[in-house]
Amino acid sequence: MAYRWCGLAAILVALPLGAATIDVSDQAVALFDTGDALSFKVPSWNFAIDAANFGLPVYPTEVGFAFVSAAEDSLTQIQAVLESSDGSVSVSFGAPIGFVPGTFQGFRYWGPVSVLEGSLHLSEALSQQLFGSSPAVLILLNAGPSLTVGLPPYTMQQDMNVSLGGGGLRVGAPLGRVSLVEPLRGGLALMDSQDPIDTPEPRSELLLFGGGALLCALSKLCRSKLSRGAEGSLERDSDKLAARPHASLLK
Repeated sequence: MAYRWCGLAAILVALPLGAATIDVSDQAVALFDTGDALSFKVPSWNFAIDAANFGLPVYPTEVGFAFVSAAEDSLTQIQAVLESSDGSVSVSFGAPIGFVPGTFQGFRYWGPVSVLEGSLHLSEALSQQLFGSSPAVLILLNAGPSLTVGLPPYTMQQDMNVSLGGGGLRVGAPLGRVSLVEPLRGGLALMDSQDPIDTPEPRSELLLFGGGALLCALSKLCRSKLSRGAEGSLERDSDKLAARPHASLLK
């Protein structure tokens, strides 16, 4: 039974405020540390098209997922959450879940795997809030020990399968970008995953204009000083000339 996500809200809301986000869509494996989150964009446009053709509600009321990885022995604790793209509405898949043994059959791999599965039921109103304006986001938060996830040679995007259903209809969702959200540990940013800080460069025309204005101001200042100096010299010379006749009279 689906219920609104409460206790984990503070953790997931805080992740973007002090975290590095890495696009791992095309990666075969990823290091999934404690506190990291994997997010998968889940659009519902294909379900809406098929549902409309059958006269069904266009928002899915059933969501299920299965994530496959190479065999993992760790005691995993993964919290699964489905939220709207703006983070305003969130629904938990329930208690933390772990990987279980399974078998995968594909063109490029056939053999044992670890499988992470979850499902929930949504009301039509809640589904519209989650999928209404843009793709919803399926988040897997690692609340247990660190582990490596992925099933080479497949990509992280191919490792996840999300199904959308309602009214007897069920389709697979074409997943969008897959992101690994890593909290900044020790207060240090992961510079290789962050965009470099743009330092604005001064425009050359502004430098020329500013330099010209500065030279003009200095020139005016120098002329002003020379002018005052010349006036002072003339005043001193006139004082000397005026003093000489007076001195001769005193003789």
